Amino acid sequence: MARRILEVLMKNVGVELDDDSMDETYMGLSLVNMNYYPTCPDPELTVGIGKHSDIGILTVLVQDDVGGLLIKLQEDGEFGKKGEWIEVPSIPGALVINIGDALQ
Repeated sequence: MARRILEVLMKNVGVELDDDSMDETYMGLSLVNMNYYPTCPDPELTVGIGKHSDIGILTVLVQDDVGGLLIKLQEDGEFGKKGEWIEVPSIPGALVINIGDALQ
């Protein structure tokens, strides 16, 4: 899945990669980090993962009905003002694909 997403992203920004370049440059290291946060009966006690950016190429998030994913707005728009953190609506079972720092 990650390979196909990268192929589409690269093509749409005008970058053509052969299979060797794709393997060496973008698919050389795969890291899986799994975090699971069950619903807390007292949400005031939860910590989660603090503010951060994803350093890799892609991050794939599987959403559930708990939610909690926030994004920082890069510019003023219909959802808020630049620098503001807003919650991403949760769609159970959906995949959220974050473009990481390395690809950005």
